[in-house]
Amino acid sequence: MTTGKLNFSWLLLMGLTLSGTLMGEYAQPGFWITLGIAVITTIKGRLIIDQFMELNQASPVIRRIVRGFGLVVPALMILTYLLGSELAALTQLPG
Repeated sequence: MTTGKLNFSWLLLMGLTLSGTLMGEYAQPGFWITLGIAVITTIKGRLIIDQFMELNQASPVIRRIVRGFGLVVPALMILTYLLGSELAALTQLPG
């Protein structure tokens, strides 16, 4: 991988991180903000997996497993937004 491509990926990661942080800090909470942050998280995860962990050159099985995990986290973000109170009730300690 070329240095230029790595630098571009790093700058893109920084821009996505900043935009997600600003959305989380200043936007009104809601489904669309949660979805936007989940999309940003997905893109960042894919960049890290493919560019910095270099799993685009790994065996297909390992690549699919790690990429699948990279989709689980954003899906759980959306699920938590939609079912937050139910999930909190399920995971609450007794007493």
